[in-house]
Amino acid sequence: MMTEANLYYELKDIANYQRIIKEAIEKNPNDAELYFNLGVTNSNSKNAGEAEKYFKRAIELKSDYTDAYINLSELKLRDDEKYVNEMSKLGTSAADTKKYESIKVSRTKMFTEALPYLEKANELDSKNDAVSKTLLSVYKAMEMTEKAKGLKAKM
Repeated sequence: MMTEANLYYELKDIANYQRIIKEAIEKNPNDAELYFNLGVTNSNSKNAGEAEKYFKRAIELKSDYTDAYINLSELKLRDDEKYVNEMSKLGTSAADTKKYESIKVSRTKMFTEALPYLEKANELDSKNDAVSKTLLSVYKAMEMTEKAKGLKAKM
């Protein structure tokens, strides 16, 4: 069954890949990797809600599933570049300042949602430079100075 699923994946036939993986889940509902794989394909297809559901299920089944935490945090942080670009285009008018503050609130909310997943990924794999650097950036953006200093000392 997994060979067939992998073939569909290689052929970029994601619908059939997901169908086969869902059939595999029916036979083995406690396989965290199957849920993770559905999370990845949904994330790649820009189905954030579905991806989040599958990553969280993978974590429920395997609480030390580092890659699921990483992918979930990436999913939560996906809009950061958009926010930064919007903020950098703004001027100094009252309307732009108001819009800047609104975007800043949205960005802080995004960081707050991603933070627990990043922290857990870092706890599980403290040698992962990409996770540590992303977490450090989030700490700095959220003005969590002490946490940033502590993490920087460990890097």
